[in-house]
Amino acid sequence: MEIGNIKSWRSAGTPFPKSGQGEARKVTRVGDTAGALFVLKRMHPAQARKPDRQERFKREIEALRKLDDPNILKIVDYGDDERGTPYLVTPYCKNGTLEDLPTETVTETVKRFLEICRGVAHAHESGIVHRDLKPKNIFLGESYSPIVGDFGLCFLLDDQAGDHRVTDTLEVAAPRWFGAPEAREGRLEDVTPAGDVYSLGKLLHWMFSRKIFDRENHRSERNKLGRGLGDRREFEVIHELLDKMIVEQPLARFQSASIVVEAVAGLIGVLEANGRPILIDFAHRCSFCGQGQYQFQNGPEDEYRNAAGAQALGITAPQYRSPAQFRHNFFMIAICDKCSHVQFFRPDVVKGARELWLRKRE
Repeated sequence: MEIGNIKSWRSAGTPFPKSGQGEARKVTRVGDTAGALFVLKRMHPAQARKPDRQERFKREIEALRKLDDPNILKIVDYGDDERGTPYLVTPYCKNGTLEDLPTETVTETVKRFLEICRGVAHAHESGIVHRDLKPKNIFLGESYSPIVGDFGLCFLLDDQAGDHRVTDTLEVAAPRWFGAPEAREGRLEDVTPAGDVYSLGKLLHWMFSRKIFDRENHRSERNKLGRGLGDRREFEVIHELLDKMIVEQPLARFQSASIVVEAVAGLIGVLEANGRPILIDFAHRCSFCGQGQYQFQNGPEDEYRNAAGAQALGITAPQYRSPAQFRHNFFMIAICDKCSHVQFFRPDVVKGARELWLRKRE
C-alpha cells in the first residue's frame, strides 16, 4: 500500500463525534474485498493552520511510528490530504475502550492491567511519555486485550533540551482525574515516566471501582477497594501496589512502567497462589521459591495419604467417611518439598473447591 495517499481509503460509516483536535471516521482500504475496518483521524483545517496544533498532531504520528508493541495502537498510514491537512490511519477496535470492558474477577482485571503497563513500558523504553492515560484512551482489541492509543499529548524525552516542545511550561497537559500533580500544574521540567506511573495507578483503581477521585487518597474510607464485599484481603495487596504509584512526589513513585510491570507480575502470582484451590490430582509449583512442588500431608476423597508424615507434623487427619462431614473446620495442608513453604485452605469455603477436591480420580 502506498503510504501518504489518502485516496487509498474510503468512508465506511458516519464520523465519530468531533473532538477538539479533529475528526475521525471508520474507513476501509480501497480494493480490500474483506472490508477490514480502520479509523482515519484528520485535523480540522482551522486547527491545521495553528502551528502548535499541527505539531501536536504530527507528534502523535511520530510517536506511533517509533513504537511496535501488541499493546500499543499501530499506525498503518499517515500523511497530508488534498488540502494539506495531516491525517493518520489506525486499526479499528470494535470492542470499544476500557469503559466498555465487562466486569471480571480481581485476578483477571489485574492481568488486563498488566497488558496496559507493558504497552506503556515499551513507550518509556522508546523515550516517550504518554501524558494522557485514561480509560477512553485504552482501546480493546480481540479478546478485549487492551491497546494504548491517543499519543497526541506525548512528550519525547530526547526533546527536553531542545525547542520542539508541543506544550509550554504551565500549560496543563494531563487528564483531569488521572494526570499526575506535576503534569496538571504544567511543570514541564518535571515530565518523566513517573507521571505515567501515577496515571496507571489511578487507572488500576478505576478498573475496580469505576470511580474518579482527586489526588492521592486511594486508601480513604470512600475510595477503599472492596467495600461491602466482606473479607477481601486481595484488595489490600492492590492498595500496597498503589502506595508506590498514586503518590504526590514523583521521586516517591515507581520511576517507570517497566518497574510497574515487574511489580504487577509478582502481584498476579500472589493472587493466583492464594485465590486458586490446590487439587491433589496434580503437582503445583511452589508460589514462594518457584522450584519445589507442594506435597499434601492429608489427602482427598475418603482416605488420606502420607499419614505418617502428617502425624510427624502434629496433624491429625479426620477419618470421616461421609462427604457431608467435611463441611466445617477442615483444612487441606500442603508443604513445598524444596523450601517447606506451607499452603492450606478449607475446601468448604473456596468456591468449587470442595467438589473438585472430593472428585474421584480416574
